[in-house]
Order: sequence, then C-alpha cells, then structure tokens
Amino acid sequence: MIMFYKNKILLLLFFSSLSMHFFAQGELQTDREPDNYNLNSIGVKLNTNGYGLYYSFSHRINYHLRNFIEAEYNYQKDPKEIKVINPYFDIHSLRKFVFGKTYSVHNLKFGYGYNKMIFRKRDKNSISIHLSGSIGGIIGISKPIYYEIVDSIKYSNGYLYPYTSFYQIDINFQNNPTDIIGKAPFKYGLNQIKIHPGFYAKFGLHFDFSQNVMKTKTLETGIIMDAFLTPVQIMAGNQHNFFFNLYISYHFGKKYDVNLNREFRKEQRKQSMQ
Repeated sequence: MIMFYKNKILLLLFFSSLSMHFFAQGELQTDREPDNYNLNSIGVKLNTNGYGLYYSFSHRINYHLRNFIEAEYNYQKDPKEIKVINPYFDIHSLRKFVFGKTYSVHNLKFGYGYNKMIFRKRDKNSISIHLSGSIGGIIGISKPIYYEIVDSIKYSNGYLYPYTSFYQIDINFQNNPTDIIGKAPFKYGLNQIKIHPGFYAKFGLHFDFSQNVMKTKTLETGIIMDAFLTPVQIMAGNQHNFFFNLYISYHFGKKYDVNLNREFRKEQRKQSMQ
C-alpha cells in the first residue's frame, strides 16, 4: 500500500511539471545545435521495484533519430517489503529489518537502443518528445541476508537480555519476527553470492525541457522487462525469472560537436573557466 501511494505521488509530480512546460510560452528558439553531435548523459531512476543510476552515450544519425549505448545499476526490491522492529528488546539497540527477506539483489545492465524525436521544440520554454527503446544484457547479483536470531533469553532487573547467533532465515522455523534482533553485518554471506545472467528490454517516452541547445535535461518514463536465466529470490518462497516494472528517470547531459578536435575542446574549456 505504501509503495502504491508513493508511485501515485511520483506520477502526479511528473505530470504536473510536464504540464507547466507544455503551456509555458517563451522566446523563439534561435540558436542552432550542431548538425552532427554526440551526447553524454547521466541520471537517476525510480523503478516500481527499486531505484538506480543511469549513463548513456548517444550519436546523432539525423535530425529525428539517434542511437545510443547505455549502462545501469539498479537495487532491486520486492513490493511486499515492509520494515519492522522487534518491540520486546531495548529499542535503542534494535535495527529495522524486512521480515521474510532472504536475498539482497542488485543488477547491472548494458544495452543498445534508438531514440526518435516525434515532437520538436517550438520555443525555448517548450519541450521535445521522443520515443526510446533499447535491449541488452543484464547481470543480477544476489547475496544471502543473515540475521541476528535469538537463541535464548535472560531476564534481569526488569529487562530481557537476548543471546543471539547469526543465521540465514528459515521461514519454516523463524516464522515470527520476535525471534530476530536485526540484520547481521554485511560480511556474512559474501562467500555465497550468486550470479544471474539474462537480458532486458525497455520502452519509454523521453521529454527534453532544456533551454540550452548544447545541453539536455530530460524526464523519461516507460516500462522494463527483465528476464533472468536462473530464478531470482528476494522474499522467502518467491522465485521469479521475469520482472515487469514501470520507471521514471531524470537525466542531464552535454552535447558536443564531433567535428571539433580534442585540443580545440580543451581550449574551449580553459576559456570558459577564466
């Protein structure tokens, strides 16, 4: 339920900002971007199953079409994740944990795609709209989560003092969050990391609202399909090979004319810093 309302708020903010750019009026666009340019951009992402970082390098094919390579890092979550604490022990020594979570999952993506402009900017305060699609490889990395689990309890002076050990959770035995103090140190489980290769496909709408023809500021939203060759488990008892997610991302980047040589670009940077 929390995830549902968070996604509604994100989408509301996105469409509110988008509408302001649609109806804003400004001076006509008079500067002209290079006929042939490359673009480096970086950004952040919010997915319905987590969050991540983004990088892309694109090359202009013609006025309406660009190709690009991209790389992503994502932290992958389960929609059922809810953090809890054990209320029976000293609250100052407790750590929040997700009851039933067995693996921490991250993924790296490397892909190739195309970006096609379907609506160009009319003035400086307007936006351009693009269709974007890409496919590529994905490497999932899952690390088992160890917990500090109560073995026995000593009662003294009105307080409960737990004796604990570090274990992986077994939902068939540790089926009560009061058996758990919190997550164990990160080092536990490093020797049990699993690799999950696969592929992904992404399709989205891309909105560029930068007022500088040599820079980009973009919002992108769309859908992603991740497919792993081996099942990925986040919560106990739930293993999946396929994940479908919505995403929204913010990118910013800089264009540069590929006809300018490296020395001349360095000279331009020196002059801009003076």
